[in-house]
Amino acid sequence: MHVDTPTNDMRILVLEATAADFVLALGEHVQIRADLKDGPLTRPFTPVMIPAHDGTVRPHIFVRLYANPLSSHLGRLQAGDQLKLRGPLRTHENLTWLFSAPVCVLAAAGTGIAPIFQALEFARLNSSYQSLRIVLVQCARNASEQWLARNIRDMKMPRLEYHVFLSNTHRLTDDRLRQLLDEECADARALICGPGTFNVDVSSWLAGIGIRDVQCL
Repeated sequence: MHVDTPTNDMRILVLEATAADFVLALGEHVQIRADLKDGPLTRPFTPVMIPAHDGTVRPHIFVRLYANPLSSHLGRLQAGDQLKLRGPLRTHENLTWLFSAPVCVLAAAGTGIAPIFQALEFARLNSSYQSLRIVLVQCARNASEQWLARNIRDMKMPRLEYHVFLSNTHRLTDDRLRQLLDEECADARALICGPGTFNVDVSSWLAGIGIRDVQCL
């Protein structure tokens, strides 16, 4: 395993597996288990398959560190350490429904960009969705959290609209979201993944402009 440290409270864990032996379908995730002094702890993560430093496509796990025992454990991991993973595990939702609308809205905040990126990659790899208009909104605290921005822009999907909002300079608001979504978006379907308050706010803003077919992860 390789460990990147974009900031003091972020880690990107790059696993040694490759696309040949590590496959996740849309909506699937893994659980990381840590055997701590007070007992084992597990937490779900959605790895994303992107090129690593050596050019090989490998699973990358985005970790936000908090003041808790599991974060302390993950924050101490170094190159060469091993992780205990369980999976793939599947969510109860069938997320393919998202792409049967004329417009797809994807909204992510923080580590929620990983499952949203997984959905975007699913659409990119399916030729039947190449003409679908996708509006991707990513909210992050700062530019360091945009670690997937280059991968997203390199997808070269003809109707992908990628918008970034940074909380320290340019926050997402109801009005700013409305400016991104025109009349064509009235029949859109949306997938949201972020902290609870983010999911509630964005769902409410979308409902206010008539988009009610919304799923939160």
